Amino acid sequence: MQILDINQKDYDQKRPVYEDIKIDTAFRKISPRSIGFHIWRIQNDHVETLPKEQYGTFYDECTYVIYAASLAGTYCDKNTISREIKTPGAVIERNIHFWLGANITPERSKSAAYKIIELDLHLDHKTTQFRESQGNEGIRFLSYFKDDGILVHSGCDPSSTPAEPRLYQITGTAPQRCVQQKTISWQCFNSGQVMILQTANVLFVWIGRSTGSTERIFGLKVGKRLKEQHGIVEMAIVDDGYEQSMTATRKDVWNGYLNLGKRFVKPMPLTPTVSDQLLKLYQCDTVNGVFRVELVKTGALEQADLYGRDSIYIVDYFPGAIWIWIGRSSHKQNRAEAMRHVRGYVIKKGYPASTPVARVIDGLEPAEFVSLFPAWTSADINGNTVKGMSEKFDALTLIQRPRLAARIQLMDDGSGDAVVYQIGVDEVKEIPTKYAKTFYSGNCYAVHYQVACSTEHANGSLPNSIRNVVYLWCGLNAPHEHRTIGEAFLTELCDHLKKNVVQVRISEGMEPPHFLQIFKGALIVLNAQDPSLEQAGGVVNIRNYPTSFVLKVVGNTTYSCKAVQVSSKTLYYPEDCYILKAPDNEVWIWCGQYSTGDSREMAKSIAGHLGEYSLVMEGNETDEFFSSVGEKFLKQLKKTTTAGNVIAPVPMNVAHTWDHAAIALYRCQLPEEGKPTLRQIFGFTQHDLRPDGVFLLDAGNIVYVWIGDHTLPEEHAQCWELAKQLIASHPVQRDTSMPIATVRQAEEPITFVGFFDTWDKKYYETCVLYENLRAEIDYPNGVGAGGRLPGAPIPVPRSSVRSDDGSSDDFDRYQKYPLDMLRGDPANLPASINPTRKEVHLTHDDFVTVFSMTYHEFEELPKWKQVELKKQRKLF
Repeated sequence: MQILDINQKDYDQKRPVYEDIKIDTAFRKISPRSIGFHIWRIQNDHVETLPKEQYGTFYDECTYVIYAASLAGTYCDKNTISREIKTPGAVIERNIHFWLGANITPERSKSAAYKIIELDLHLDHKTTQFRESQGNEGIRFLSYFKDDGILVHSGCDPSSTPAEPRLYQITGTAPQRCVQQKTISWQCFNSGQVMILQTANVLFVWIGRSTGSTERIFGLKVGKRLKEQHGIVEMAIVDDGYEQSMTATRKDVWNGYLNLGKRFVKPMPLTPTVSDQLLKLYQCDTVNGVFRVELVKTGALEQADLYGRDSIYIVDYFPGAIWIWIGRSSHKQNRAEAMRHVRGYVIKKGYPASTPVARVIDGLEPAEFVSLFPAWTSADINGNTVKGMSEKFDALTLIQRPRLAARIQLMDDGSGDAVVYQIGVDEVKEIPTKYAKTFYSGNCYAVHYQVACSTEHANGSLPNSIRNVVYLWCGLNAPHEHRTIGEAFLTELCDHLKKNVVQVRISEGMEPPHFLQIFKGALIVLNAQDPSLEQAGGVVNIRNYPTSFVLKVVGNTTYSCKAVQVSSKTLYYPEDCYILKAPDNEVWIWCGQYSTGDSREMAKSIAGHLGEYSLVMEGNETDEFFSSVGEKFLKQLKKTTTAGNVIAPVPMNVAHTWDHAAIALYRCQLPEEGKPTLRQIFGFTQHDLRPDGVFLLDAGNIVYVWIGDHTLPEEHAQCWELAKQLIASHPVQRDTSMPIATVRQAEEPITFVGFFDTWDKKYYETCVLYENLRAEIDYPNGVGAGGRLPGAPIPVPRSSVRSDDGSSDDFDRYQKYPLDMLRGDPANLPASINPTRKEVHLTHDDFVTVFSMTYHEFEELPKWKQVELKKQRKLF
């Protein structure tokens, strides 16, 4: 068993004397019963309150304390207005962050640590604390500044650094961070970032070719802000690889700081591969003044692992975050020293100093912590369980209530038209309606459903932005080739429908509620291919049921119910209902003595599709029943009765967790090379869904892939794999066969939009695009070429750059490399470069310099001439 002793020398701060703590005057002005957002800068032994207009602006030699308080279940940011909460019983979430600049002194770090203890004491230790270091800020901290991003200056105040010249680098996507660089050098540049060069008369915004429109928009907005703040006359946009297209005047200014003759722009860096993160749980105690941590569990955690009201645990999810959990009855000294202890743990483990750490109090756990556990029963600080909603909803009432529709995952009442197709190797065959409710687990099926318009909407304008849902259902025993053909058919059908369509891929056993609602809860799943399917690739004759079988009825509503075939070795329990087709063709419904009336009604509905049926209750079976169903079923009944086994019915996978802790939005970053990454967006809104991006909405039991209108076609093909990557990498073990749906911008179903607090259908009609912002800067008077030479092309935003595929269009879509590198040893070239087409990896300026013509002029030359020129220029 691993035990760590953390001595005094392991800490980066001294032990606070709890009884001597005096609360800073600035903190005393904050009411513990108010919500709001506040930032203070640490100045030696006191704090300085920052005015709101400076929120989001930091200095890298300073430390800051940020306090964000909001009503439980809501979010706050820098625009939240402070107000007292007088509602009795209202729960306030209180979060304290202390932010450490990259160049702070140890003394300032210690001062910040003391100050959060003071603020925490003032708030009766009912806060969650986060340690934030520059460049490694957590998702909650970043969410406070989504509107305007974060601006980090060098120094400790405005007077510490000259106003010009300055070089800023823009990083991140949710939100962006604009960080002043210590030196002005080409070494700070790479094609995956936006840079800002601030001079006395011109402010340059340099656009890396591998950046997307989100980063570019932020760069232009920050540029305009800095231009106005410092009274700079001009703002110029410079494109990566097109620097020579600037006017002579602007080029002279640029060369004064960054000589174009020494230009060296690195390719966009590869995303580092993150090793599998493993959860570890340590129990903590203080023995003879030494803080001791003992490893008690590795792997998946349960809420029950955190037991004892006076206990202390460390949850290690490195490199994600290290959490220290304090029992609600633990001594206040333990609460005050928790951050000191967890920092000592980080140092003892040899983790980087930038590793995020946080303190949470039992009963006040934040969403980020709760998401590490598969199930979490919330309780308030007094230990009272927070009860969830248990009422039932009629699907029709959900049509105009997207919030409830999302919770229960129903788009409508299932009364629309549905066509079911069976997938075969040689054909895809439509199944007659009469037989369309029976699936075989050895096959795949496609279901095309047209969303119904209720009588309440005679004009046909439902809140749903879609009209078609196409499901692909894959049986557990379906051959791989059937799945592949099914996916191709799904794509073909959606292309045929063109618009207003959602695709959903599901696996047997993971059917979402709306899919079951289409069949009115009467879906029958038989556990093998039909005996008539003997030729590979044939299509099942669905009309011929097996001679005899037993179906277990799962669920008790039309959107949670289905009937699944079980084997003769299955135990039958008194909570369940079963449908038996006997060898003599009789159909029976056997209802356990503890089955509900709703379950029995659903069983009747399903059995009706098999023919006339008879119903028997457990304990009142007739001789006719036993003689019909045979000895096997009778033996199983006796075995169950003897064993006395009573278990709860198998739960359906219904998205019943309406809790923001279980629902998360991720932005997908798709680099030219390397593995795609997923960045979580905390406190998400519709405005986070940018038209140039791909986003994943993890709703617990279904993952939605949202595709913006301005994404590249090659990105669409990655959607399914991205969703699978999210499911596989989640800290809580997930079923990898859970449903995955793809939705396109402006074609969102109510089951998707309901996860957002507000939704504006017209938002994307007025959404600011990079091209529009750029036009305002390049052509302030609506005419002319601005600060660019006439005819110079403007590279379009992109979030991925393609490798060579043999085609010659769109020169700017190729990754760019320095000329010396392309002329060097071929063994050192990236694998994505075709040695016979090195020229497409030159920047525009390098291409013109080398060949004395543009790329498109070069393309018009005969192929033999192109090869000759490339050999002469050492590029072949």
